[in-house]
Amino acid sequence: MLIEFFWIILFVFIISALVKGWSGFGTNLIAMPFLIAFLGFQNTDAVTIVISINVFMNIAILVENKKFNIKSLDNIKVMVIFGVLFTFVGQYFLNDPDYDKYVKIVAGSLIVIAGINKIITMKFGRQELFKEATMHKYFIPAGIVSGIFNGIAGLGGLPALIILSNSDLKREKFRTTLVAYFFVMNVVALIGFIINANYSPFVLQHIGVFLIPAVVVCMVGVYLSRRVSDKVFSYVMLGVLFFMGINLVINGVTGQNILNFLF
Repeated sequence: MLIEFFWIILFVFIISALVKGWSGFGTNLIAMPFLIAFLGFQNTDAVTIVISINVFMNIAILVENKKFNIKSLDNIKVMVIFGVLFTFVGQYFLNDPDYDKYVKIVAGSLIVIAGINKIITMKFGRQELFKEATMHKYFIPAGIVSGIFNGIAGLGGLPALIILSNSDLKREKFRTTLVAYFFVMNVVALIGFIINANYSPFVLQHIGVFLIPAVVVCMVGVYLSRRVSDKVFSYVMLGVLFFMGINLVINGVTGQNILNFLF
């Protein structure tokens, strides 16, 4: 690994891990598109590296917050089942080079959607579009979409986030359910990576080098989130999300980056 690449990748993981610790998500949305669009990583390698490191950050957050409770998945178990099954469908597309540009376009679009959802939440707060008593009818399609997104780009939490954040679930139940779902989907993705032999020496080297710094910075983000106002931080994060998402779509369509059009 060239020293210049080392410092660039370290900086990317520091920023994405800080966002992860602060907001609870963001690693896949920031690090993955940067590695693919700007550093030329293969989709499979980038997704495997980022999700593998993300699992350990999730574990660190869960241990620190003591929030993980497998029973919290009881009320969304149908979505979990379909999410798990269709993760392997998504990984089929991830590992097929013929779908390379489509993976980039889909992943970039999902990142933009995540940014839009964040804006709506910031502007209007949580909306009760889905009722806990009846939202189960959306779980099969949400689980299918979630699993495919999880396999393609590690973004399987997005459908669950949209449904649960716009439901009448009490905030504590919302948080514990979402955190547990993220954790399960990440672990399933790792199982798929092992089955598909995604852990090449190149991938393992990058995980080994950047895992500990990412986890440490993630916990710094958790610490800061409780002591610093997140209003300005949220707007900065939104700008990063939109830039990365749009750039990944452009990269998938044209093979170029936004910077190529600016300079």
